Amino acid sequence: MNPPPPPPNVAPTANAGTNQTVTAGVLVTLNGTASSDPDGTIASYAWSQTAGTPAVTLSSSTASQPTFTAPTVAAAATLTFSLVVTDNRGAASTAASVNVMVNPVVANGTVTGTVRFTRIPTSANGLSYGSPQLQPARAVLVRAVNATTQAVLASGSTDAQGNYSLQLAGGTNIQIVVVAQMLRDNSQPLPRWDMRAQDQDAGSPPYTYTDGLTFSSSLGTPHNVDIPSGYNAQGTVTGTRASAPFAVLDTVYQGMQLILNVAPNTNFPALVLDWATDNPGGDTFFDPNGTQHIVLSADVTEDTDEFDQHVIAHEFGHYIEFNFSRADNLGGAHGLGDKLDIRVAFGEGWGYAFAAMVLNDPVARDTFTSQTQFAGCSPLTNGNYFCTSTFNIDDNPPAPQDANGCWCSESSVWSVLWDIYDSGSETGDTVALGFQPIWNVLINEQKNTHAFTSIFSFIDALKRNNAGSAPAIDTLLAAQNTTSITDIYGSTETHFPNPPILNGNRALPVYTDITVGGGAATAVSANDAGHYNMLGNHRYFKFTLASARVITITVTTSNGDVNADPDFRMYRNGVFLSNVNGEKAPPQPETVSNFNASAGDYLIDAYDCANGCSADEGTPGDYNINVTVQ
Repeated sequence: MNPPPPPPNVAPTANAGTNQTVTAGVLVTLNGTASSDPDGTIASYAWSQTAGTPAVTLSSSTASQPTFTAPTVAAAATLTFSLVVTDNRGAASTAASVNVMVNPVVANGTVTGTVRFTRIPTSANGLSYGSPQLQPARAVLVRAVNATTQAVLASGSTDAQGNYSLQLAGGTNIQIVVVAQMLRDNSQPLPRWDMRAQDQDAGSPPYTYTDGLTFSSSLGTPHNVDIPSGYNAQGTVTGTRASAPFAVLDTVYQGMQLILNVAPNTNFPALVLDWATDNPGGDTFFDPNGTQHIVLSADVTEDTDEFDQHVIAHEFGHYIEFNFSRADNLGGAHGLGDKLDIRVAFGEGWGYAFAAMVLNDPVARDTFTSQTQFAGCSPLTNGNYFCTSTFNIDDNPPAPQDANGCWCSESSVWSVLWDIYDSGSETGDTVALGFQPIWNVLINEQKNTHAFTSIFSFIDALKRNNAGSAPAIDTLLAAQNTTSITDIYGSTETHFPNPPILNGNRALPVYTDITVGGGAATAVSANDAGHYNMLGNHRYFKFTLASARVITITVTTSNGDVNADPDFRMYRNGVFLSNVNGEKAPPQPETVSNFNASAGDYLIDAYDCANGCSADEGTPGDYNINVTVQ
C-alpha cells in the first residue's frame, strides 16, 4: 500500500519590516526577518528598490537584513523596497513593501567665496607675462571635501562673477576643490552642458585645483580661491600651469553665452577641451569623432593656446557648426590669401567670425614662440622671441575692390559675416543684424541646404529672411569680389579668382549641370591654387531626379597616367550617400552601376586624386573631369 501524498506546500509570507524615517548620510538597515513559512523554513530573500529617487545600492539583495547609505537629497524623498521570500520547497511569497523616507541634512554651515583664475593677456608682441590678470572662473564646479578623507560633502557651480555658496553641516574641517568642468546635467532643466578640460590622451579626469587650506565649515567668512598661472614675469614656467584649463573653459563659457542669448534652451553636446603640457605646438583642431574634443597646443617652446582666446573660440565655432548646423568643411591646411574649396572657405571663415562675435573683438590674435624675430615679436632671455600673429577681420574695403577678395576666401567670408553681425559704421558697411538672424540661418536653411555649405547657401537664405538688408549685404559682397548671390549654388557668380587661378574661368561655374541620360558634363580639376582643399581641386556637379529610377554614374579624367585615379562622392538633398563613395583604386573609369536613386537633388563632388586626395597620389595638374549619369 502506497503512503499518502504529502500535504500541498503553503507559500511563505514576506514581511519587509516597518516604515522608517531617516536623515541623509545615515546607514539604513532593512529587516526581513519577520517573514514566515507555516510549513517549512525561509530559504532565500530577494530585495529590490521599486520606487523613489535617487536609486541606491543595497549591500546585498539576498540578505535578510541588507543595508544602504541614505542618499543626499535636496528635499524629503520616499524610497520603496520590495521583498520576496522563497521557502525550502521552492514556493515564493507575494511581494511585501516597506518605505524609507529620507530627509535632507539640515545645513548649519554655509561656505561662500569667489574663484578667480590667472589670465596672461595678449599684446602686440606675444603674451604679457608681467601683467597677469585675475578673472572670475565662471560656471565651474566647486566642491567642499572632508579635509581628512577627501570625501565630497557638498558641491555646486560658480555664478557669472565666480562666486560660490555651499551648504553643509557645520563644525567640519574642509578644503575647497575647484574642478575644470562646467556641468549642468539631466537633473536640471534646459539649458544643459558638460564642458571639461582634461588630458584626454592620458584618460585623466578633469583638472582640479585646491589651495590646500583647511578650515571649519562653521567659519562664516568667505574663502576665496585664486588659481595661479605657473609663470613668472619673464614667461618662465615656475610651477604647475594650474590656471590654463580654467582659462580655456572661460573662453568656451563666453561662446556658450552668445548662443544662449538667442537660444536659451540649448542642449550642448558634451565636449572635452584636450589641453595637456605635452600637447605639441601647432596641433590645434576640433575632432567630432568619438568623444567630441578640441585639441589645444601647450608647448611653451613653440605654441601655447590656453590664453589665445580667438584660437579657442574659433575651434568652438567648428563645434557649434557641426552640432547645430552642418559642416561640409574638408579640413586641411589653410591660410590668409588662399583660394579655397568653398566648403573650407565658409567653415574657416565662420570660425574666425564666430570668435570675433564671442569676444566682441574683430582683432584676432594668436601668440607663439619663434626662433626668428619679425614684426610682432619681443625677445626672450634664451634667444627666442615671443610673437603675436594679428589680423583684423573687420576688413571689408569699398570699391575699388580688394584684389584678394573672393567667394573662395576664408578672409572674405569672415569679413562679410562680421560686418553682417556688427554695428560698425565704416564705409560700405550699413548692416547690423546681430547674431539672431545668423543663428536662424545656421540651424535651418544652412543645416538643410541641398547645396554644399558655402557663402552662397548661407547668404541666399540670409537675404531671403532679411529682404530689407539685401542691398546692403550685396554691397559687402561686392567689396569682396563676389557677385550678388541669388541662389544656393552661386549660379550668377562671375568673378574669376585671380591670382592664383590664372587661366580664365576654369573655377566657374561653381556647379556644373548634368543632363541625366545625356552626354558627359565636364569641368577642370586644377591645382593652380594648391592641393587637396584648394579651389579647383574638387569640382561640383548637380542633377535632379523628379522620380525614383535606377542610374549609373561614370567618372573619368583626362590624366593620361596609367595609375590616374578619378574619384567622386555623391549626395542627395545635401546628405552624403555612404553607400556610393566612388573611391576605388585605379585604373579608371570610376563607376557605380545600377544604383536605386530616389527622387531629389543630387550633387557629385568629383576630382582627380592627384589634385584632390589628402595624400599625394600622382602628378598634380589640370585635368578634365567628365561625369555621366545614365
